[in-house]
Amino acid sequence: MDDVLFTVHRILGYGLSVLVLGTAFVAFDRAKNGQEFTAGLYRAVLGLLAVHIVLGIALYTTLQAWEAEPLVAYVHPIVGVLALGVGQAMVGRARRTQMAADAHRLAGRGLVVTLVFILVGIGVASAV
Repeated sequence: MDDVLFTVHRILGYGLSVLVLGTAFVAFDRAKNGQEFTAGLYRAVLGLLAVHIVLGIALYTTLQAWEAEPLVAYVHPIVGVLALGVGQAMVGRARRTQMAADAHRLAGRGLVVTLVFILVGIGVASAV
């Protein structure tokens, strides 16, 4: 069972990186076109990232990952939580922004930073 969850966690990580990149492009396109700001898409992507992190926490405890290499045991989970935190903070801040174009740009920037953290997390996990 742990092997299946681990495979799902790994594949979902790669899928999320593509999804976050695509959503960032959508955010910047919406900013360019001056569309009204709605955070639904951004929140859905970050919700999927939250599910991914919960799955990672479950794997962390069941596989006793704290006994693994330090990059996997400590850096990988911290980077994942930082990715979610930055994404949530930036989209939350974008929701309070008055101008729709500025809000989309802010959400897009937050998604790009989230993507960087996701890619760092994938790289750290793959390095070991």
